[in-house]
Amino acid sequence: MSLTTHDAWTLNGALDEARSVKPERRARSLSGLPPKQRPGMNRWMRLLTNPWTWISVVLFQLYALCLFLVWRQMSADQVFPQGTIPGLDWETVKTCAGYAAPTAIVWSLAFILLDRLRPMKPLLWLLAFGWGSCMSIWLSLHINSWAAEMLNVTASPGDPAAQARPAVFVAPFVEEAAKATILFLLAILLRYRIVSVLQSVCLAGLSAIGFAFTENIVYYARAMVYGSVTTGAGDVEEAVQQLVLLRGVITSYGHPMFTMFTGIGLLLGLRTRSKLVRILAPLTGFCLAALGHMGFNGMASVGQQDNRWLLVQFFLIIFFMLSFLVRHEFKEIKRIRTRLEDYVRVGWLLPEDPQNQGFGRRRSWLLMVALTRGWRTLRDTVAMTRAMTELAYLRDAMVRGIIDEAGREREKELLAEIKTLRHTALWEARGLKMHIPWHRLAFWRRWRTPAPTA
Repeated sequence: MSLTTHDAWTLNGALDEARSVKPERRARSLSGLPPKQRPGMNRWMRLLTNPWTWISVVLFQLYALCLFLVWRQMSADQVFPQGTIPGLDWETVKTCAGYAAPTAIVWSLAFILLDRLRPMKPLLWLLAFGWGSCMSIWLSLHINSWAAEMLNVTASPGDPAAQARPAVFVAPFVEEAAKATILFLLAILLRYRIVSVLQSVCLAGLSAIGFAFTENIVYYARAMVYGSVTTGAGDVEEAVQQLVLLRGVITSYGHPMFTMFTGIGLLLGLRTRSKLVRILAPLTGFCLAALGHMGFNGMASVGQQDNRWLLVQFFLIIFFMLSFLVRHEFKEIKRIRTRLEDYVRVGWLLPEDPQNQGFGRRRSWLLMVALTRGWRTLRDTVAMTRAMTELAYLRDAMVRGIIDEAGREREKELLAEIKTLRHTALWEARGLKMHIPWHRLAFWRRWRTPAPTA
């Protein structure tokens, strides 16, 4: 079969286009930029060609396997010289999961609400939580048990500190490394998406609270089983409730706060050009997390503290955590406003855009009004807000030198998307009013219509 001249030209043109696309795709990949979307692909094709679809499938299967292995180990009877403690049963685990769930829900919602300027995809939130609650628990359980056996072998017989040594000197490093592993994996795959302290803290907190959720279930269930088989243990239900108050409320900040240090250090490393800082910042954050965890476990191992002092400590730490995060939220919103003003100077954005997207109150008002204008208006307003925010962080990365000239093409794509969305999205907050069609509601008309007089 011979090719005609037209077919040969078409084939050569396609080959030339493929050769030009491949270096561009590689340049965008090296800068952590998302690839161009291929035209003509429907939702299912994009879903099947998205690598995160298959990464999620593999990780969820791995999470299920880790939970099964943890359950098999926890449900086995523990034999000691003094006797045998039965393993955990399914009914006890379900009851204790109900005790641990409120803490996990409250902290998870707090971290998700924190990530609102440029929110990550819900899939990434779920992967971070699942890693902490499944994979981190399995890794920590095996490594901590192995380290405890080694320390018990080397300790002198009857040493009362032999049980506390693994919790103080081994568990902090093992648990913080296990929880932070998902942060480093996401940073490698999505370094372009993790752009602020709020995002990094959100992922770190979700991984930590997932770890605390499963750990609390194990602690509560062990306390119930131990109290049920031990004579003279007293009121088991009251003891478990006190443990829930201590671990689920008063000291619930522990795991999220420690892992936050690793997340902050990782973000500082991602947003700098210095190779030395890229190495030292995450390492310093991890060391601070492990040392803080070590000090926390050390104080818990020395002796019980007064619950009133623990409550004061709880409120103080929560206050400082909130102050730090609120300060960074104002800092990030100011950064968005400043970087969008760069595009106003060259005439690529309107003068109102930095003011509308660079203040949290106006951003929220735009979304609230769009909620009353129909699904299409809300969808396009959310898309414009996300495009503006991504454009601001892209400009910030290019100014810092984190992203090279490959960001220019992405910059053009975002500007073109914003220009298209202006026809249907809400982008000016001043003078907007919520459009609630009260007159269309039957009950409102009946209430407003006066009753007929005789």
